[in-house]
Amino acid sequence: MEQRNIILAFALSMVVLLGWSALFPQQPQQEAAVQQVVQSPADANQKDSGAEPPLAEMASTPDHAAVQQVSPSSSSLFSDKKFTVSNDLMSLTMDGKGWFVQSVLKNYRESIESDSANEKVLSMSDDGRSVYVNSGVMGQSIKQPFHVTDQSAHAMVLQAELENGQVWQRTISLVQGSYIVDVEDKIIGGAGQKIYRQVVERHPDKKLNTFYEHMGPTALLDGKLTEPDYDDLDKESVRMAAVGGWTAIMNRYFIAALISNKDQDYPYYFKGDGRSYQAGLIDDGKLEGSDAVFHARMYLGPKSIAVLQQAGEGLERSVDYGWFAFIAKPMHSFLFWMYGLLPNFGWCIILLVLCIKILFFWPTQKSYESMAAMRKLQPELTRMKDLYGDDRQKMSQEMMSLYKKHKVNPLGGCLPILIQIPVFFALYKVLLMSIEMRQAPFIGWIHDLSVQDPYFVLPVLMGASMYIQQKLNPQPPDPMQAKIMQFLPPVFTILFLFFPAGLVLYWVVNNTLSIMQQKLVMKRMNVE
Repeated sequence: MEQRNIILAFALSMVVLLGWSALFPQQPQQEAAVQQVVQSPADANQKDSGAEPPLAEMASTPDHAAVQQVSPSSSSLFSDKKFTVSNDLMSLTMDGKGWFVQSVLKNYRESIESDSANEKVLSMSDDGRSVYVNSGVMGQSIKQPFHVTDQSAHAMVLQAELENGQVWQRTISLVQGSYIVDVEDKIIGGAGQKIYRQVVERHPDKKLNTFYEHMGPTALLDGKLTEPDYDDLDKESVRMAAVGGWTAIMNRYFIAALISNKDQDYPYYFKGDGRSYQAGLIDDGKLEGSDAVFHARMYLGPKSIAVLQQAGEGLERSVDYGWFAFIAKPMHSFLFWMYGLLPNFGWCIILLVLCIKILFFWPTQKSYESMAAMRKLQPELTRMKDLYGDDRQKMSQEMMSLYKKHKVNPLGGCLPILIQIPVFFALYKVLLMSIEMRQAPFIGWIHDLSVQDPYFVLPVLMGASMYIQQKLNPQPPDPMQAKIMQFLPPVFTILFLFFPAGLVLYWVVNNTLSIMQQKLVMKRMNVE
């Protein structure tokens, strides 16, 4: 019985590790008010020019005129014009169409190499992945491109001419120490005009959007996080309505978000066609005399919880820890509190393991005492197997009588594993999604705790420690069960080869401390 329970516990671990998507599927969260609209044939046939209407369904809605953009013949001319504004954290570039085509972060690099380029939240590419922010006046196209009329250190004023002769004026402002971009659009004499804004992602790597982390379109509307999958958007567009909120395109560590005004009601949408995906909104703006004025903010920066909290509007919700957020969030806070005292995340992880072991010392101690008692009964269990042979019912009755006589709980040995599973996945999320852990070194050959050990030293140590632990546990009397148990250390070693080094470090230290604790218990109870 106890051997079967141990195997089941390990099997459960394997199922959770390898079948996470089946156990904890990430479904897009949507309000009751969300309306999904099947993509029209016109959408499906659109060319991937990056200048398409944000939502073709708008054309059939009486109160929304069709969106038009710069004609193909003039698009190249407009794109040649570039305007850049910057602060101490980033530089932002806009082209003549009013598209924000590049945002370069000055404090982040693409890799740990010293000559690596700075990270870009927004970037345009002819054939690879591109992320940019564009906008347009509903029912109007640009006749004359944007040009600068005034510029200071961290701001600039531009204007363009629409096809109807109206002037589109834009003011872009950055503040030192912030990833927030303030944008004010004014249509001179354009009372009643509406504009759209959208973050566009072209040619994304859809394989990166997995069951354990969401990448791509996302939004926080009315306090609820919406995370549609690329494949779902290929089939149908999504339309929503909310007061305030934000919508964005994001990857693991960075996000380009459109932040709405708290007191304003917006139609939001997601759409895609297999190559290009949009997360956008329609802005009714406000009137200033005969002018239509639209105020918006963008966040173009890292998914650092501390920085996102300062930006406000619930942007920190973009760091989604999933089912075990109630463990991951305090674990994240505690890790970074320790980092303030010991500025090395590897040592902080080791200290975290020590704290967790202390926290769960009593139940773990009881479990090891139960396993030691089971080990003492091993000869008697083997004798029973020889005595009763294939009579499983009689064997089970005698085993339960033996456990009762010696006051042994056969389930007690499973407790350490069951306790560690949620902690394991919570830490996995913390190490995977915390940008502070990105490119964080430990010692020696481990230069980045957020990626796999380049020489697989830690996974091998983890497998060895798991093997030692297995030898300390009561051995199954059934030869088949014993063989299954022997396969678990190499299987887990192979599995852990591709896990973040920080997570494997946690498991190695945890196993080592567990071995020490278990051997002390066995020594005290005179168990060999």
